Amino acid sequence: MPGTASLNAGGVAGVNAVSCATAGNCSAGGFYHDIGYAAQAFVVTQTNGTWGTAEEVPGTASLNAGGQAATINSASCAAANRCSAGARYLDGASHFQASVVTES
Repeated sequence: MPGTASLNAGGVAGVNAVSCATAGNCSAGGFYHDIGYAAQAFVVTQTNGTWGTAEEVPGTASLNAGGQAATINSASCAAANRCSAGARYLDGASHFQASVVTES
């Protein structure tokens, strides 16, 4: 995935979910480890067959105070560039919390 190499300073990354509204129009999400080896969530979109640059899910790093568990677990696209993804993170009390992110 373009962009994961620059995000993945900790050397571990994975894609957990992919959904395609049509051929060549997909979204994917997963996790990477940042420089402090904290797991952070990322998303990336494919448009007309070309993958964009992976990016951290906005706001996730600040929610992920536990640092070890932010990830995208599921994705669903109803139409091109109209996707939602289920995610989780570990809060400051070491409790897993659920979140949803949407692309529109």
